[in-house]
Amino acid sequence: MPETTFFNFINRVRSEKTSPSLLVLHGFNEYLGEHVIAEISRSFGQEKSDFNFKRYYFDSEEENSWEDILNEANSSSFFISAKKIITVAIRSEKKLALNAAAKEAITRYLEKPNPHATLIVYVSLDISRDDYRQLKKGKIESLLKCFQSPQTMVIDLDKTPELEIKNYIKQYLKERKITITVGAMEKIQEIKGDDFISIIQQLPKLEAAAATSLSIDSEEVDELITGINSHSIWDLTEAIEREDASAYLDILKYLFINGIKPSFIIGTLISYYHKIYTAKFLMKHHFTIPDIGKVLQQPSFILNKFIALVKNFPDFKIQEVLKLIYRLDYESKTSGEDSARISLQNFIFQVKFLKR
Repeated sequence: MPETTFFNFINRVRSEKTSPSLLVLHGFNEYLGEHVIAEISRSFGQEKSDFNFKRYYFDSEEENSWEDILNEANSSSFFISAKKIITVAIRSEKKLALNAAAKEAITRYLEKPNPHATLIVYVSLDISRDDYRQLKKGKIESLLKCFQSPQTMVIDLDKTPELEIKNYIKQYLKERKITITVGAMEKIQEIKGDDFISIIQQLPKLEAAAATSLSIDSEEVDELITGINSHSIWDLTEAIEREDASAYLDILKYLFINGIKPSFIIGTLISYYHKIYTAKFLMKHHFTIPDIGKVLQQPSFILNKFIALVKNFPDFKIQEVLKLIYRLDYESKTSGEDSARISLQNFIFQVKFLKR
């Protein structure tokens, strides 16, 4: 059963103007499936009608049968100019398990799929990443086996290499005569973390913001993508230094509500405390304050405040805080996003109990 990636398939459809007789889409990043379906629709240049574009749902509200859907797929023929594109969206975990009649109908269809139709099986579940991982090992793998054949193309919407995402972003912006700096691309990756692919949903926003300047730099990325300015993060670190748990938790809640990923917050804290550690090192080696600002790329309007913090930050404490935050980073990457949120909430109390 051939398998490809999201961007490879999009490029193939655009260049060859063809699609497989049967396509299976699955992954936690299920929203990418809509991009695939839209691209297939555009590639054939057909106006949508009740005949050539069909969508069926397997969920808790609608009752459809695989037998009826496959009969619909077989109804398209060479003598009809429009090719049928039939999407079957599975939106309920319970509907992932097929009964004997459905399996038999699918097996018959796979023996001779209709070349004049594209049947898209689209696993579109509204669940958490951790829940999806559990389903993938069981029910989703079993579903894929039911559609296994040389004619079936599978796209795992989560298997998207970073290089392909970067190239897509650059190409998208290049077509609109917009340039993006290396720093801006790195900032996007830092903000998005494990969800880097979701940036494609926000490319129109980046395009609109760069309509006048025709360029995107790292300074603009924070607020464009997250809607949160850097002051929110600065307030968070100030609350940590004051050991003000109430303020810290309120700011953290605000960031979570506004869609900021725990991985981004953790990455920002690592960068922040590493700057303090580096600044202390540079001060011991008699670097001037302006030179420290240049090395650490600290804006002039917060440099004096930052240096005052560095001077009052005990050596033992910065070392212990860095140990805590690196441990937090490791745990977040091995235990999932929900666990990372809880660990971030506990971080302020771990800092409060640090002793010399």
